[in-house]
Amino acid sequence: MRTAYKIRAVQMDLARQMETIPFIKEFIDFIAENHYNTLFLYLEWRVRTKTFDIGKNRGYSAAELMEITDYAAVRGIDVIPGLATLGHAEQILQRKKFASYSERREGIPGRFGKGLDHVFCPSLPETRRLLESYLTEVAAIFPKTSYLHVGGDEAYDFALCSKCRNVVRNFDEEQRLYLEHFKFIHSVVKKLGKRMMLWDDMFEYYQDILPEMPRDIIMVNWQYQNNVRSYLGHLCNLAFYDIFSMYDKLGFDYLTAPADFCWNNIATSTAHGDNYKPMGGLLTTWSKSTSLLYKSFPSIAAAGRLWSGISSDADGTMKSSMKQLFGIGDECFLNAVTQYAETACSMPAVSLKSLTSFAFLGPDKSYLASLLTMTSTLMQYPGKLKDVRAETVLADILSDCTLKILKERAKTACWKLFQGQRCESLGKILTEVENAGKKYMDFYTEHRRKMDVKSVEKMLKHWKTAILEVNSSLKNKGVLTVLFALPDGYGVELTKISVRSKGRMIPIADGCFKMGDEPFFEFNFFLPKNMKVEAVRVEASGFSGEGVAYVSAKTAKGTFVPSGITEVIGNVEHPEFILKPDVNYAFFGFHDALELFRNRAKSKVVNSIEISMKKLK
Repeated sequence: MRTAYKIRAVQMDLARQMETIPFIKEFIDFIAENHYNTLFLYLEWRVRTKTFDIGKNRGYSAAELMEITDYAAVRGIDVIPGLATLGHAEQILQRKKFASYSERREGIPGRFGKGLDHVFCPSLPETRRLLESYLTEVAAIFPKTSYLHVGGDEAYDFALCSKCRNVVRNFDEEQRLYLEHFKFIHSVVKKLGKRMMLWDDMFEYYQDILPEMPRDIIMVNWQYQNNVRSYLGHLCNLAFYDIFSMYDKLGFDYLTAPADFCWNNIATSTAHGDNYKPMGGLLTTWSKSTSLLYKSFPSIAAAGRLWSGISSDADGTMKSSMKQLFGIGDECFLNAVTQYAETACSMPAVSLKSLTSFAFLGPDKSYLASLLTMTSTLMQYPGKLKDVRAETVLADILSDCTLKILKERAKTACWKLFQGQRCESLGKILTEVENAGKKYMDFYTEHRRKMDVKSVEKMLKHWKTAILEVNSSLKNKGVLTVLFALPDGYGVELTKISVRSKGRMIPIADGCFKMGDEPFFEFNFFLPKNMKVEAVRVEASGFSGEGVAYVSAKTAKGTFVPSGITEVIGNVEHPEFILKPDVNYAFFGFHDALELFRNRAKSKVVNSIEISMKKLK
């Protein structure tokens, strides 16, 4: 048996999806039953105060939050607010009144292009006044807790504005600006009688300042891979190093913070932490705007019991937790729920991109088979569980499985269409999506505010639009196929693809092209039906580079393949590899993402190649 974590916390992502007060109370009861002692309310800027009031239907009043903390206290649950004091501040910065606090207020693009305007300028005195005022008001609403989480993560658009650049002349000074900002935030939190928590991912980039951070800060470490064995960089070529050992040596307390996406992420994060001295665990549950939280209850229950020291056997803890949650000990049922917990991930959104991009070796049919097996097993148990909550959890899991199955069927059918093979009718799949979607929306609205179902309606509309567009375009348009090669899926390279036809270069695609852990994957882009493809241009800039192994096109004018390289600009390794139909690839840009983060000028270099195309006879 392991020693119980001092902090056993689970998150509700109220910044991305508000929950009702009755549901939050129900959730508090649930986590108290499963040996948690902390609820982490990730709020960002949803706390309604005098400093910033996001609005009645978009935020929580002081009275509502105090009602939650009082209810939790009776059940032995501490409630910690999670705020955003640097990045993830789009909720406030998108307001005209506060736009001048933004790092991008001068119209400067972010590190990864346009995107959301979400990072505060740390060089403005008014930013400090705003943050201190807001922190003070929020701390007063949560008097019972000793902790305050201030965010700090994913602040990639940091130090971009002219005011910051006047004081940041090199990367060392950029690091120090980050340090000084959070030393200020720390001083405010300490003055309020709280202990500061901070996401630790930005120290991948600002490594040198870690020893100068105040030692009473609690570092919160998130690792979301299936098998956690060490710290892996989030945007640094998956750099791996022993950060927990570093924290132990430096004297920091820290939390391990896995996610509900995959039970093995939780289990292996915990096992990895057993070799060190974590203060506790925080189970994160992100982005639930299109999905309910019930489907995560199996993993949440098991994590709470695992962290309480009841057992050190993760798989055994999962099964015993399921028996307690559902009131059933049938081995087939328990195995099916465990299998689901390993593949829960996020809601299965479908877009044109997801139906036109594929692993080079095609869809993984084993995942669809797994979904079908677990669903057919779980379908035997509605009405047989111990209580209403258990039935609701199972209903949510089955709804999610149904939609995931439809996504996999749609993706497989589209892949076959691109290969010119017979496939399942997309029209039939779309009808099933519409029926399953309506059923899911009815279920969703039973447990959330009616206004919230708009996010599900939008998701399903994207499904329909994407399926119809693929079905129509494959009949009426041509296709440009690009075989990408990207061993490091954690890079953010912005790539533009254009086609020359009749002497004119026409933009075809612009974005970040990658596919999870797949090293080789194809993206298909639709072209005008009668286009004659004379050349293809690929341009890339950003972080970690991009590999392209081959390009080809098929239109009513014929099939077009590479015939030669007409131009290379910037850093493109082995451009000649793009001419052959194999997986050797030309590499655009630079391999070291951390170097590119430190050197902004280098990251902006546009590396390009123009490939002449010939028509196959």
